[in-house]
Amino acid sequence: MNTDLAFSRALLTQAHTAVKEAYPAINLREDAWVWKAGRDHWEFHGPQDYYWHGRASNAFEARYAGWMAWLKSKGVGDA
Repeated sequence: MNTDLAFSRALLTQAHTAVKEAYPAINLREDAWVWKAGRDHWEFHGPQDYYWHGRASNAFEARYAGWMAWLKSKGVGDA
């Protein structure tokens, strides 16, 4: 695994921990998904029809950014 993927997975682990602390009932794998919309452009589709789109280098980074944006939209912590 390359360094970029390893770093993105580590970030995603932190995001998953933050989501589970705030919303224990969320199923992280079933309640959200990502889709590559272009070269480095990704979409995140999360709980309650939440939608985020932006640049990410891989799906792990896109999931991280999506979950953190979702938490921010809920007013959770320093997300």
